[in-house]
Amino acid sequence: MTFVCPICKGPLDRSEVAYRCAACDRTYPIVLGIPDFRVFPDPWIEIEDDWAKARRLVERFNDLSFEELVRYYWLITPNTPAHLAERYTRHVLGGVDRGIASLAEIERLTGPIAGDRFLEFGCGTGGFLIAARGRFGTVVGNDIAFRWLVLARKRLEEAGIDDVTLVCCCGEYLPFPDGSFDLAVASDVIEHTSDQVGLVKQALRALASGGRFFLATPNRLSLSPEPHVRVWGVGWLPRRLMAPYVKLVRGLDYRNIRTISYFELRDILKRAGATDYVITLPQIPAAELVRYGPRERALIAIYHRIVERPALRWPLYVVGPLFHAVVRAGR
Repeated sequence: MTFVCPICKGPLDRSEVAYRCAACDRTYPIVLGIPDFRVFPDPWIEIEDDWAKARRLVERFNDLSFEELVRYYWLITPNTPAHLAERYTRHVLGGVDRGIASLAEIERLTGPIAGDRFLEFGCGTGGFLIAARGRFGTVVGNDIAFRWLVLARKRLEEAGIDDVTLVCCCGEYLPFPDGSFDLAVASDVIEHTSDQVGLVKQALRALASGGRFFLATPNRLSLSPEPHVRVWGVGWLPRRLMAPYVKLVRGLDYRNIRTISYFELRDILKRAGATDYVITLPQIPAAELVRYGPRERALIAIYHRIVERPALRWPLYVVGPLFHAVVRAGR
């Protein structure tokens, strides 16, 4: 994979331990075999602490399975309540199925994907990467959370995949040349991004002509509980009150999450320069339903019936649980 400086997009010199941009006078280290091109740290953890946590995962890498390593991660992250850690783990384990379903949806909405180069923003533990490797020859995953890339490496190893490139970087500052990919995806990423318009701009810059950018994100105004903290009604509050409210009722930090409504998503895409796009109300894959309780599954069944009826589904763009969007890049 060819890398460029994430800031100036100029060429880099590589040594055994780092990449260096002479123009910016910046050095980007290679840590545990993964290049780290971050311009700023993950908002949840400082860079040195992130590397330290990754090294703790590496210490258990060979004697734990992928699922066991994920559970170990949550054991060494004690500020996350046990019930949420279990929910996050179930979400992680469904990553490959979600990726397969998303690839099928992209092609259903926009036709067969031309080209063979795939990029995932915020690849996390690598489920979508495994789904993509069955379709694309070049597969690259990036994440601002270095520790998650160690988990992705374990998952890929268990799947017998050793030719996926993992890169630590900020989604708003990609270290890839223009036109490097044919499909870029960002599943449950944009709501964690400090510059949401900037992330979409970077995705479109990194796409070849006619390439596609897919994103999935929860709806700020959903009538269901906010998926990250499981609190009802968060998105209907003014943004300045969201974090204090979540802290009050759940004791969790909500400062670095910015869910968006349909109208906000449409505005973000337009401000980023997207002109050819579609926003959809996706169905929840059957493999995902095991994550939900009986009451939630009943509500999802009602949601699916409404989505299948064009005359009835428009209100769900306001209060439905999530959105998918596909943008076609132009040059």
